[in-house]
This record gives sequence, structure tokens and C-alpha cells, in this order.
Amino acid sequence: MATNYSVYSIPIFFTMNFIPHAYAAILFTGGSPKRFDNVNPKSSATLESFRKRTTAATYARWERAKAAHHNGYENLPLLVAAVVLGNMAKLDAGTMNWSFGTFLVLRAIFILSYIFVESQTWSALRSMTFIISAFQCLWIILKAGNVLSS
Repeated sequence: MATNYSVYSIPIFFTMNFIPHAYAAILFTGGSPKRFDNVNPKSSATLESFRKRTTAATYARWERAKAAHHNGYENLPLLVAAVVLGNMAKLDAGTMNWSFGTFLVLRAIFILSYIFVESQTWSALRSMTFIISAFQCLWIILKAGNVLSS
């Protein structure tokens, strides 16, 4: 019987979603933490100051990194629900490992494409990885629902 590693996808995914935030902080501060207002980091004055002292391309990349960070945490409940329900239903470890391993790979591609893709054409990659990764979780939830309802 294979070992079920699905629960580990939760802390891995949580950590993965911190990386875009850290990258955005580096863009924001230029690598100098003294440039960051940790007392009021989301103030309009702080953001406007950053916008004025950086290029439009860097600011846009910073916005995308922050959006990737937020998107990950918005999707964390779906992952947690799928992992918990799949384990409650005692779904096959191979299925669980494959599904959540695929989810993590797709989300890594999502994060990278969100931050670094600047063309409309290639932005479809981000959309596709988002949709397929969400369906990985929904598929597990539906499988678990079928088992738990019988």
C-alpha cells in the first residue's frame, strides 16, 4: 500500500504562496528593508511613493506578484477541503498523491506565469493552470462525496 502524502500539500501550498509576497517585498524595497513602512505597509502614500520611484514594468510585476500571493491564499480553503474530504473518504493514496502533486506543480506554474508573463497570449497559461488545478481539487471532492454518500 502506498503512503498518502496528501496532507503535506497544505503546508507546501501555504509556503509556495508566501514566495510571491517575498518577491514583491524585494521589488518594493529594492532589497533594502529600510525602505519598507512596516507600520502602515498598505497605505496609499506608501504605494504612491513606490509607484513614483520605480518603472512601470517593475510596478506591474509587483502588482502581479501581490495578486499571485493573494490568489493562492484565496484558493487554500479549496485545497484544504479536498485533502480533508479525500482522507475522510479514505480515497486511494495513489489517487490522492497524484492529484495533489499535480495540483502543486500546476500552482507553481500559475505563480511563475502570473508574475513573469507580460503578454496577453501567454497569460492564457496562467488561466489554464488555475482552472485545471481547481478542478483537481473539485474532482477529489466529488470522488469523496460519492464514497461518503454511499
